[in-house]
Amino acid sequence: MPFRKKPELLAPAGSMESLKAAVQNGCDAVYLGGKLFSARQYAGNFSLEELEEACDYCHLRGVKVYVTVNTVYKDKELPEFIQFIGKLHCMGVDALIMQDAGAAKLVREHYPDFPLHASTQMTSNSLADVNYWYEQGFDKVVLSRELTLPEIRHITEQTGAEVETFVHGALCVCYSGQCIMSSMLGGRSGNRGRCAQTCRLPYTLYCGYDKVAEGHLLSPKDIATVSILPELIEAGIASLKIEGRMKNPEYVAGVTRIYRKYIDMYFEDPEHYEVSLDDMKELTQLFNRGGFTEGYYTSRGGLDMMSVERPKTWGLKVGIVDKYLPQHKKVVIRTREPLVPGDGIEVWTSRGPHVGCQVTKHSKAGEVITLTLEGDIEKNDVVYRTYGKALNDALQKTWEKETRKLPIYGVLKARKGEPLALQLWDNMGSSVYVTGEVVQEATNQPTAVEKLRQQIEKMGATPFALADLDVQADENIYVGISNLNQLRRDAAEALEQAMLKKTKRKNAERGEAPRQAREPRLLKKKLHVLVSNLEQLDAAVKQKGVERIYVESTMELEEHLANVIEKCHRYGVACYAALPRVDRERPEDESRLQRFLESDLDGFLVRSAGQLGAVKNSGKKITADYNLNVVNREAVLFWQEQGADNVCLSVENNLQEIRAMADSSCEMVVYGYLPLMTTQQCPIGNFAGEKHSGQYCKKRWNQDLYFLRDRKGEKFPLMTDCERCVCSILNGKPLFALKFYDEVLDNAVGSVRLNFTKEGPARVERIVRAYAEMTKDTAHCSAETRALLQQMSEKGSTKGHFFRGVE
Repeated sequence: MPFRKKPELLAPAGSMESLKAAVQNGCDAVYLGGKLFSARQYAGNFSLEELEEACDYCHLRGVKVYVTVNTVYKDKELPEFIQFIGKLHCMGVDALIMQDAGAAKLVREHYPDFPLHASTQMTSNSLADVNYWYEQGFDKVVLSRELTLPEIRHITEQTGAEVETFVHGALCVCYSGQCIMSSMLGGRSGNRGRCAQTCRLPYTLYCGYDKVAEGHLLSPKDIATVSILPELIEAGIASLKIEGRMKNPEYVAGVTRIYRKYIDMYFEDPEHYEVSLDDMKELTQLFNRGGFTEGYYTSRGGLDMMSVERPKTWGLKVGIVDKYLPQHKKVVIRTREPLVPGDGIEVWTSRGPHVGCQVTKHSKAGEVITLTLEGDIEKNDVVYRTYGKALNDALQKTWEKETRKLPIYGVLKARKGEPLALQLWDNMGSSVYVTGEVVQEATNQPTAVEKLRQQIEKMGATPFALADLDVQADENIYVGISNLNQLRRDAAEALEQAMLKKTKRKNAERGEAPRQAREPRLLKKKLHVLVSNLEQLDAAVKQKGVERIYVESTMELEEHLANVIEKCHRYGVACYAALPRVDRERPEDESRLQRFLESDLDGFLVRSAGQLGAVKNSGKKITADYNLNVVNREAVLFWQEQGADNVCLSVENNLQEIRAMADSSCEMVVYGYLPLMTTQQCPIGNFAGEKHSGQYCKKRWNQDLYFLRDRKGEKFPLMTDCERCVCSILNGKPLFALKFYDEVLDNAVGSVRLNFTKEGPARVERIVRAYAEMTKDTAHCSAETRALLQQMSEKGSTKGHFFRGVE
C-alpha cells in the first residue's frame, strides 16, 4: 500500500453519554452542538457548561471537538451568536462546522485563529467549490453526499483543503442546503436545524391521472461503507464521518467501534482486509432502513438506494413464521439468529400494522419457538429483531468503565534525605514535576523498587496509562504507600491541568457584532424574470417593464445563445445565464460556461461559491441566487465583497427580516412554483424509468407531467433536468405576492424576481404583465390583473414566508 495518512474517524455526540461512547470506542474526533445555533435542534445537545466538560474530557484523551454551528442566522441572533462563539473559542473547541457565510465572516473578523470547517449544508459539489471555501479560510470542507469516488478523488488530488465525507448513517434525499420542503410546508426550516423530515412520509407518484407507485418514495436507505473503506481511504478522504447526533449512545458506540476496527485493520494488513458477517449484522441491528447501500460512492442513485416500505429502522431478520394459531394467539417461528430475554421482535404482516412483542426465553439459531402474539399473521411472514438486548448491554459496558487511556511517561526519584519527586509528561509537550515528603532511610523493611513502580503505575480512574516509568531510587529507603498514592494523584491532576491549559485560548474583548443601519426603502423596483426554456423567454421578453431575464443553462440555450442574447437586447432587456443548481464539473457544463464567458451575455446567476469564483473576473455582472441561503446582512455583505453585484435573498426570510438586511443591490423572489428539493433520486427515474443503478433511466427526456401527492392530497410537480439527471420537487402552490404587493415592496430591495418552471407561454405572459403593471404602480390594477388575482385566490397560492417566517 502506498503511503497514505490514516484518516480521522469523526463520531457524532448528541449527549454526554454518546460522547463518552464515541471516545471510549476509538474515535479521533467528535462533532456536537450547543443548545443554540445547531443544525440538530431536536438532539439533546450541550449547555455551555457541558460543552466545556466535553472539551476537557476529549482533550485529555487525545480527541478533538468540533462544534456544529451549521445553520443560518437572523440578524437579531448575530450578537448572541458571536458571544457564544467567543465562549467556544476560550474553552478550546478545535473547530467550528459552519453553513452561514455571513456568520463565518463575523467569526473570521472576531476570532481569526478559530479553525473553520465548511458544512455539507454549503453544498460543495466540485473542486471549484472546495477551493473557494479553502481560500476563504475553511481548513476542511464536508462534501455533498451525492459525489462519487472518482469525483472525490479528483477533488482531493487538487486541493489544499482537507475533505470530509459521511461514511455511515442516514442519507438526505435532497442535496444538503437545498431543501426548503419542511420549511414551506410547516415552517420548520432544515437550514435552521428544525427539519420535520417530510421526506420520510408516504407519497404517491402520478403520471397525469395514472398512479405509478406509492410508499415512502423519498426515503433513502442508510449508507454503510465499511466494505469499501479501502477505496475511501485511497481516494484521499481526510475525515470519515458517522451520521447520528439524533441516535442513541449504543448506536454511536457500536458503529464507532466497528469503523475503528476496520480503519486500523486496513493500515495494519491491507492485503487481508475483509469485513466479517457478524460485524455487518451488528451494524444492521443497530439501525437500518431495509438494509444498507454504499451510497453515491458507487452509484448515481436509483431504486436500490430507497427504503420504500418503511422509513424507520427495520432491525435484523431473525426468523420466519412457520404457522399462526389465531384461536390461541400463538405464533410459531423458525429462528435464524439466537434470541435472549429482553429482545424486541416484530412480525411484518402483509395486511394491517406490523405486530411485535418482547422475547422472554433464550433460544438458539435454528430453533422453533412459540410466542403469544395477536395480529393478522400468516405463514412465511418475516420476523425482525428491532431491539437486541445482548448487544445493547455489551455496548453500554464499553463506556461505563474508562478503557481509553492516554500514554504518558514518568521519572520517579526516591533519594534519601530529599523529597520524593515525580515528573510526568505526554507526547504533546505537557510536563509536570511534583514533590512529596522527604524519603527516609529504612529502619525495618525497606521499600522495594518494584513496589514503588507498582504504586505509581496505578493510574486508576485517570485518563492516563504509564507507558514507561524510570525509577531512580536509593537502596534501603522507606516510602509510605499513602505518600506514594498522594504523589501519584497530585502529579496526575497537575498533568491534567497542564494539558487542558494548553487547549484553552485567551479571549480578547472584541465587542458585539456590528449593527448595520437600515437602508432607505425603495418603493420602485426593477422587475427580473427567470425562465426555464425559450418558449417562456419569448413570452416574457416582450412585456414592458422587464429589465433582466435569467435563462437556465441548458443545451437549448447553448444552441440558440446568439439569438437569445440578440432578442433580449432588441427589447432592451439584460440577458443572464442561470448556471446549474447542481454543478458537478461535467465537461459539457465547463465548455458551455466557457462559451458563455466569450459571448455577449450581460451576466450570470450563480448558485454555488465555485461558480462565482469561475465568473468573478469575467467583466460580466453577477447575481448570487437565493439557494445560497442569505438570511442576514453579514451574508449580503460577504457575497458583495466576493464580487456579486446583486444578491437574491433567501425565500425563508419574512418581510421584517428583509427590511433589516436588504439594500438596493438585493433581489427577492415574488412569484414561482419554488423548488422544495433538488434530488439525485428522481422519483420518475426510480419508479417509472426502472432506474436501479447507473446515471440515466428509461424515461430520460420524457415530457409527461408527473407529480407526487402526499397523504393530505397536496400535489408536488416534478421538474427534471435529464441532462444532469437531477430532479426538482416543486411546491404545488405558487408563491404569489400581488395580493399584498404594496407590503412586499415596502423595503430597500432594488429588484423583484418571477421564477417560471413548468408554466406555458400564455401563463408566463399573463403573470409577467400583471407584475410589471403593479411593480410600476401598485395602485393601478387593470381588469385583467383583477381577474388573475381572483383566479389565483380560487386555485390556491401561497404567501411563502413573507408574513410567517421560519423557526
